[in-house]
Amino acid sequence: MSAPEPVSIIIPAFNQLDYCRACIESIQVHTTWPYRLILVDNGSTDGVSEYFDTLVDQATIIHTDANLGFSGGVNRGMEVATGHVLLLNSDTVVTPGWLSRLVQVLERPGMGLVGPVSNSVAGPQQIDGLESLTDSEAVTYAAARTLSHAGQYRAVSRLIGFCLLIHKKVVEDIGVFDERYETGNFEDDDYCTRARQAGYSLAIVEDSFVYHHGGRTMAAMGLHGTAYNDLMERNRQRYEDKWGVTLSREKHGRVERERLQAVAQDALAQGDVQGAIVALQAAIVAEPEEATPYRDLGKVLLDAGKARLAVQCFVQAQERDPALDGLATLLAQAKAQL
Repeated sequence: MSAPEPVSIIIPAFNQLDYCRACIESIQVHTTWPYRLILVDNGSTDGVSEYFDTLVDQATIIHTDANLGFSGGVNRGMEVATGHVLLLNSDTVVTPGWLSRLVQVLERPGMGLVGPVSNSVAGPQQIDGLESLTDSEAVTYAAARTLSHAGQYRAVSRLIGFCLLIHKKVVEDIGVFDERYETGNFEDDDYCTRARQAGYSLAIVEDSFVYHHGGRTMAAMGLHGTAYNDLMERNRQRYEDKWGVTLSREKHGRVERERLQAVAQDALAQGDVQGAIVALQAAIVAEPEEATPYRDLGKVLLDAGKARLAVQCFVQAQERDPALDGLATLLAQAKAQL
């Protein structure tokens, strides 16, 4: 029996060196399925370029002169990819067996795209309550989920590009990503739509878990709050214009995030701390680049005596909006309780 063809893992990166390093190291430790690493330095300025060059014997390295956005960076990698193609955000941490389980489902008849479940992702791939895990906690959770959901997958119409495995036949049939989607957002929706129109199925692989810090590249570009919302709206409009559809805005972005923060306030007023935590976790998913739900969740966790988790939330808020009201004081208080 011949050895399986390696999967091409494409990681586009703009800055965020520490996250890039953690992502690649997790792949090296936890991936048993044969793979070929393709690292796309998307115009980085903080040492990512030099770090990637140290991996020249272990990966294909591509440098761009400017930040081409997610689609542009991914496409440069797809130009040299072979076999199935795995797109992976640089702020992820993979867990044991993640890729093998994705491939097993991808190679079922008619399947075109598959993705894992995660702690920070829009849509049905999201698992609530896991926003602030350490790497070891993510591995422990993944092991338990592998046992409880072994071999399970479910059909969907949309997958998120943070970790997306694409069958090589899909790439042959529909090509690369549409670069009209500025920086990021909706390019993965577009690709899923094209794959479905070509007759391919999509699925969430329930026993593959990938931890996602969420939004680190956007934060590195200063895209948070209003700037992020504006980007989202521009790309949403591009998708709608291209496909002649109108997408619901009711459960996306700022409106949903604000509603959930109000739900959390009501829950706290009634003494329902766990209800407030769940609502704020959902608010983070609704608008991942907004700093305030991270701050609010950190405050709830700090009051509940969970200083370590509170610090993680405050750090996430700080990365998105360093000048956020009261944040520096809250972070100092949480650190003092460690």
